Amino acid sequence: MKLETFAYLPQFSAEQLAAQVRSILDRRLVVGIEFITVPDPHDHYWTMWKLPLFGVDDPAVVLAELDACRTSNPAAYIKINGYDPVRQGQVVSFVAYQPSDGSA
Repeated sequence: MKLETFAYLPQFSAEQLAAQVRSILDRRLVVGIEFITVPDPHDHYWTMWKLPLFGVDDPAVVLAELDACRTSNPAAYIKINGYDPVRQGQVVSFVAYQPSDGSA
């Protein structure tokens, strides 16, 4: 099963992931991190990791939260969302981490 944008590419390296997060922040989008242990193509509701990262402009902060989520939920798929605060909608979403035994 393929999930979200970039699903057909190999998993991002640390540098590529940081570049994607930097791109989201450069566009002044608000980052949200979500996770789920058993993804289903018909279930679009994942669990939010903490609150969206309002006012964050440092990719290191986002990556630290991603690592904290991964540490707390090692068997979960984790995605990063970018929300436009003006249009009030999600404009980017991609799976940033999937368990090593995942088939997605």
